[in-house]
Amino acid sequence: MTLRLRPAQVTDLPSIYQGEQAYIQRWEPAHETAWRLQLERHLRRWVDNFERLTVALIDEQFAGYALWTAEQGRAELCTIHVSERYRRNGVGRTLLDRYSADALSLGFTQLALSVRPDNPARYLYEQAGFICTGTGTHDYLRYQRCLVGGGCA
Repeated sequence: MTLRLRPAQVTDLPSIYQGEQAYIQRWEPAHETAWRLQLERHLRRWVDNFERLTVALIDEQFAGYALWTAEQGRAELCTIHVSERYRRNGVGRTLLDRYSADALSLGFTQLALSVRPDNPARYLYEQAGFICTGTGTHDYLRYQRCLVGGGCA
């Protein structure tokens, strides 16, 4: 099994859409209709931040992706997704590490993300050094991590 990361390509957008849809259907089925109605906004976010969209491949098969944005001086992880068949193979951690490295290379010293309290991905974030700082929109847990050489406000 060979894991490789690369910048997203336009041809990855259908797979990213499917990953986001799978998340909504599993974790937030009551919000699926609203999510679909806002699809143009989601697509705009993916395209506007395309340089911050990373794809994971295992043996050249689409395995997952991560997207982050610059928000108020922080590098905000918008989404990270690993295809179900590739979970528990280090893909999520590798994508999370790339997000951290890319943000640091662009001068960001503060990382942030939000996650549902019942989403097991929060344990991945905690193992990677993210600290829960409270709750935010829709009662999601807010996490942050300060990178070497910088402090969190």
